[in-house]
Amino acid sequence: MLATVYLLVIAPVLDLYAQRKAMIADQEMLLPRFSVAAEQLPALRAAVAEAKAVASTRKIALDGASDAIAAANLQSHLEELAAAASVEIGSSEGRAPENRGAYRRIGLRLAVSGEYESVVKLLSAIETAAPPLIIANLQLHGALRPRAEPSTASIDAAFEVFGFRRIDTSVAAKQ
Repeated sequence: MLATVYLLVIAPVLDLYAQRKAMIADQEMLLPRFSVAAEQLPALRAAVAEAKAVASTRKIALDGASDAIAAANLQSHLEELAAAASVEIGSSEGRAPENRGAYRRIGLRLAVSGEYESVVKLLSAIETAAPPLIIANLQLHGALRPRAEPSTASIDAAFEVFGFRRIDTSVAAKQ
């Protein structure tokens, strides 16, 4: 009879006690971390507000009332970036615009050549440009010269660059 009482009453109560004790220990271990997080909360909220303010003033779309004007603006922007990086643009070809929600994706296919460091500098400038631009289908071709330093080796690159232009709601409805 004592064994039955132990198995049916006392063992489950002891197990429940052990579980609650482990849960309290876990919560006591987390308490200092939560306290630190609570202290940092006002600073984090201020940082979020500042980031939102900066993001709202940042240019996120290509300028241009039409796809052709936006593509021309994109091409001139890329020419400026290439000139600053000392990279020569061999050819530029427009890509077909596509609807992407409230935006039109405008793209160009570029073929460039220059020193390795200059091409990398151009790619980095495109990645950090405002408005944001996307690089796709990157192809790099370099001549094999065993004596040439990698930083001064000439390299040819071909890639696509995409940006987004806002669509007026009246224009989007017509398309």
